[in-house]
Amino acid sequence: MGLAGKPVHCASQSKHIGSPSKSCAKAFQLAMLDWYEKNGRGYLWRSQIDPYKVLVAEIMLQQTNADRVAQIYPQFIQRFPDTIALARSEVEELKLILKSLGLDYRAARLKNIAQKLATEYGGEVPSTEETLSALPGVGLYIANAVLCFAYSNRVPLIDINVVRLYERVFSLRSDKKRAREDLKIWEFAAEMMPVTGFKKYNWALIDFGAKICMSKNPRCDKCTVRFICNYSSDQYGSN
Repeated sequence: MGLAGKPVHCASQSKHIGSPSKSCAKAFQLAMLDWYEKNGRGYLWRSQIDPYKVLVAEIMLQQTNADRVAQIYPQFIQRFPDTIALARSEVEELKLILKSLGLDYRAARLKNIAQKLATEYGGEVPSTEETLSALPGVGLYIANAVLCFAYSNRVPLIDINVVRLYERVFSLRSDKKRAREDLKIWEFAAEMMPVTGFKKYNWALIDFGAKICMSKNPRCDKCTVRFICNYSSDQYGSN
């Protein structure tokens, strides 16, 4: 069924994390992409395909509100337009620019990343998950973000907000203390990736988790997937 009328149950058929049904996956994908076209946030870094500029944005976005990043990102990119400029920077200047974001260690991390890129990769950002994950402070999420948004690879992104969305809609349950580190969740997310429009799909999940499917007081009345969402059905009934 579609996204109107009687609810469609899209829970996993077992207590473990399984594959989504094709019909539920398709309905969810289309709903997310349609929602993003109407409600997506137009941040500057989303118009970038330069791997360096994407990587800088993702480092800034770690544990940080995106609107705060948007206030300083243009200034930062103008001051440090490439890896070489960033590698030559002074940590104290970086701290001053990044002060409003918190997490002081981020300044040294950015410089260390730039220095490694300058000395080992000729100033270029690598294009494989293995090499990206070898950079200081870069894990699977940031590596996949660069691969998806800069190199157009069809790979998923999983953070706490995306996990919450998948858990609620599909009744997923992870055995891990930190579900976003559960490889089975990542495998599920990989199966959920649409063949086309995967960049917008990843952005849609991020924005939907921030604006609609929040951890507290989710806006289920505004949710475009409420008719296939098991959490919504459990909380508010089938009507």
